[in-house]
Amino acid sequence: MKRREKGSGLYLDKETGELVSYAEMKAMGGLETVPVEVKRDSPLQAYFKRDIEKDIVICPMGQTLFYAGPGQPNGKKDPTIRRYHRLSACSKCPNKCTLGKRRIISFKEGETRKDENFYAKARENKIVRKTNHRFKAITLSEEESSWDEWVILRFYPNQQHLRKRNTIVEHPYGTVKRWYGAGYLLTKGKVKVAAETALSFLAYNFRRVVNLLGINGVMDMVMA
Repeated sequence: MKRREKGSGLYLDKETGELVSYAEMKAMGGLETVPVEVKRDSPLQAYFKRDIEKDIVICPMGQTLFYAGPGQPNGKKDPTIRRYHRLSACSKCPNKCTLGKRRIISFKEGETRKDENFYAKARENKIVRKTNHRFKAITLSEEESSWDEWVILRFYPNQQHLRKRNTIVEHPYGTVKRWYGAGYLLTKGKVKVAAETALSFLAYNFRRVVNLLGINGVMDMVMA
């Protein structure tokens, strides 16, 4: 059992399926990067410029980017944040400002300009690429993210005990299906299905008691 540090996020470990804190993710190499040699020429302008009236954005290479929906900073759509991109322009651009297929730029309400430092980093050989894709950030709801602490439970099952338990627990279900024709349910709804299942296993338990104690033994217990 571990406590999440206040203000930190949660991450899913794709290999183990566990939830880990930011500090744990960082300690396991989740932020590892390697330098990438990128050659870029100077752009026409060192910023993205937004035209609010036309609702377009001009990228550093003079290409026009179009509105592509609201931003989602916390997993929820925020209409005050507007995203812009254009895949056809980025895919053909010989001097694009990203290592990916396209660049998505977001503007807040009233914002008209955003400086771009990708080209400056490329000249100084400071472009890096993430190498560890083992972890995935978990988006928390507004209520969950406001909590000061989270408790992360670790469960490591004993496979030998599980196999033994399966031989004990799973057998009655197959027996009930074969003996009483309970391969499917006749009712619908949680309450009705629970009642039907309970009746099936009540009959199974009576049959087991008779097999174990015999009719005389059962009658003696009933009359006692």
